[in-house]
Amino acid sequence: MAQKDGAGRSVRALERGLDLLVAMNRLKHASVMDLARATRLPRPTIYRLLDTLSHAGFITRGSALDRYRLTRQVRTLSDGLEDDEWISEIALPRLAELTRELVWPAALITFDEGRMLVRETTHQASALSIDHGMVGRRLPMLRTAAGRVYLAFCPDNERRAIVEMLCRSNDPDDRAARDSHRLAAVIGAVRHKGYATQDREINPKACGISVPVRIGSRVLGCISIIWIASALPMEEAERRFPKPLQALAGQISRQLCADPAGTADGLGHELDARP
Repeated sequence: MAQKDGAGRSVRALERGLDLLVAMNRLKHASVMDLARATRLPRPTIYRLLDTLSHAGFITRGSALDRYRLTRQVRTLSDGLEDDEWISEIALPRLAELTRELVWPAALITFDEGRMLVRETTHQASALSIDHGMVGRRLPMLRTAAGRVYLAFCPDNERRAIVEMLCRSNDPDDRAARDSHRLAAVIGAVRHKGYATQDREINPKACGISVPVRIGSRVLGCISIIWIASALPMEEAERRFPKPLQALAGQISRQLCADPAGTADGLGHELDARP
């Protein structure tokens, strides 16, 4: 094992160990073969990493032969991460309530430098989830319901700046921003309905609906619900999910407005604006 330090250098074994943790977070219960495919690491290397991480308490072998899973010890890696208070204290408990009511997993997603960042999900609490390890993923704006609903309801000057950013991007996912007429039609349709849909655009097996969480004219984030496409037609989902999602977004907004501490960067006293 060659260890390197200094500017521009890295410890290769540490990089491989982190890659393995990321893969295990996505796969939930993984065999060595699963991890080899996900990380493209040789199986002997994976066995050594698994042994090291097991001794450190970050993984354990599951009941199934040659299956491994993360332990609660991995949460110590993020305990020092500061988060927006409103996400952890206000939004997350309500997301959990929504999943208990509707069964399907939900997510809280915010804008982050031209992408949509998954901040929290209830995938782990839903027996019907087919996505794991979503927290921290950065998703394209124009191919996600959350991205489209954010663009539709954010202030005009912010939308113009974001669209300009996407137009300058070399990412193929952002090319649609250059078709101004089509983009305007998409934004108009989302504003008219009050929500955006996503039909197997990120995960070919999943669909989603997203609504904005707003304080005044600002969109703090978006709440999405995700379901298996083969289990529920989009038409039925559009009849069932927008109202509970919009009610939840309204509850979060009202709680933020009533917060005397001014949660959400001092915006707690602004009034909730309606589309």
